[in-house]
Amino acid sequence: MDSEIPKEYDDIRLLVYSLPSQTGVKKTPDLIEIAIGADSREKKLEIAKSFIGKEITLNDFLAKKDILDARALTKGKGLVGPVKRFGLTLKQHKSEKGRRRPGSLGPWHPARVTFRAPMAGQMGLFSRITYNLRLITSGNIKEKDINPGTGFKHYGKIRSSYLILQGSVQGPVKRQVLLTPSFRVTKKQTKKKYEFQEVLQ
Repeated sequence: MDSEIPKEYDDIRLLVYSLPSQTGVKKTPDLIEIAIGADSREKKLEIAKSFIGKEITLNDFLAKKDILDARALTKGKGLVGPVKRFGLTLKQHKSEKGRRRPGSLGPWHPARVTFRAPMAGQMGLFSRITYNLRLITSGNIKEKDINPGTGFKHYGKIRSSYLILQGSVQGPVKRQVLLTPSFRVTKKQTKKKYEFQEVLQ
C-alpha cells in the first residue's frame, strides 16, 4: 500500500460511504469526501491509514461536540409561481393581468427581462445548511432502545446509532443529512441545556 502513495502531494482527504444496510431505508450507499484535521501532511497520512477499511462511528465523530450544522437538500416542490416562491403580495382583485404575478417584469429599456424579476420556477430541492443545532443525546439502539411500539412515523424502527437534535432538519423523511461540527457557534446555543426523557406509551 505504501508503494501507491505519491512522493509529492498537497492534501489528503478520505472518501467514505454510508452503510444503508444497517438502517433498512435503502440499498445504495452515499459517497462523500471529507477533510482530515491535522497540522501536517504526515499526520494526515497516519490518520488516513488508521481509517482504511474501518467504520467511523458516532463516538469517533462526536467527541466533545454539542452543536452541529446540518447540510441537506430541502423538500422538492417542483414548478411554483412567484407568490409562493418570492413572497409577492397578491394584487387587487380587479387587477387587469392576474393577481398572482408581478406588476412589471422590468423597464422598456434595457428591453429584456433580468434574472432579478420574480417569475415562476423551481422551488425546493435546494442545498441548504441549518446552523447551530443543539445535540440533546446520542447512542446505539442496542444499548438504549428509544423506538416507539410501532416505530417512528414514515420511517419505521431505528436499528443502529441515532442522534436527537433540538430544532428541525431540512428535507423529507429518509433523505441523507451531512452533520458537521458548527464553525460559528453562538453563545445562546451554548447556554442551552436539554435532557432526554423517554415517554412511555
